[in-house]
Amino acid sequence: MKAAYLACGGWVASTVGVAASLGLADHVKDAPLSADELAARTGTTAPALAGVLAVLVETGLFILEDGRYRTTEEGARLREDHPESVKYFCQLASGDYQRIFQHLAHTVATGEPAARPALGATLYEHLEADAQAAEVYDRAMEDLTRASSRVLATTRDFRGVRTIVDVGGGRGGLLKGVLRALDGVSGIVVDRPDVCARAQAALPQTAPDLAGRLTFAGGDFFTSVPAGADRYLVKNVLHNWGDADAVRLLRVIAKATAGARDARVLIIEAVEDGRMPPMYRALDGLMQRVVSAPGAMPRTVAALEDLARAAGFAVTDTGWLPSGHVVIEMHAAPGGL
Repeated sequence: MKAAYLACGGWVASTVGVAASLGLADHVKDAPLSADELAARTGTTAPALAGVLAVLVETGLFILEDGRYRTTEEGARLREDHPESVKYFCQLASGDYQRIFQHLAHTVATGEPAARPALGATLYEHLEADAQAAEVYDRAMEDLTRASSRVLATTRDFRGVRTIVDVGGGRGGLLKGVLRALDGVSGIVVDRPDVCARAQAALPQTAPDLAGRLTFAGGDFFTSVPAGADRYLVKNVLHNWGDADAVRLLRVIAKATAGARDARVLIIEAVEDGRMPPMYRALDGLMQRVVSAPGAMPRTVAALEDLARAAGFAVTDTGWLPSGHVVIEMHAAPGGL
């Protein structure tokens, strides 16, 4: 693709983000609609919306037939009720993340993240101050986790497990899928207090079937996590932090597993030498440097295993999920802390 077209990629991202935020795919779920009909339903102007729809057609997300629009199979993932929905991730990527990436030159020049020059705060400070942005972020993280949650419970050994703690688990997207596959198992999600408060309040709507089995514990996971669980999940968390902070977090988890002889910790990450498509790996690695905390970087499997050992863990198994994520299983080594 020519450089000039690639430079317009932000325009395409904005178009997809607007489609997601307006719920265009939701509106055409049952029947195709014209631009005028969609404009009436979304409170927008038909000529401008028709321009958005024209781009969506060219991207392969929508189809125009007889003056009416419907989604393609991939475009249907912009629906909120789709089992593989990316509706909120598209809003995040085209919104706050794109605002941060507009300051990419700052990261290239200084090696520092670009969130502060873009948002006037770190990403997490921004989310704590802006409830609407935080809601989109929480749901976007759930979008990214949903597929992994359906296979984790069937590809790893959870025999004898009674309690699972998901460290940095947001709205519980990963743990919800795991618990639904494991009868009689309970789960605790640890995340920032504001995240957990929203997730707990929404639980009767998002997962009424898990009432009494899934709870949320707001706090600072660099200080403590619930102790004595049988499994601890750490998915797409370590890549947000530099090595020193990653080891600090893992040591907190190692301390929590003391006294639980059969406890295991699963690190789940997209890695630099992993099985993701090359463009995904390249963009994900750049995102970590631009958006995440200072020192965050793409890591290899070996680098993650080194962090685990530095935190006092013994690695017992390394495998892969169909999504391309590596799964590193470990337990606290005797005398490791």
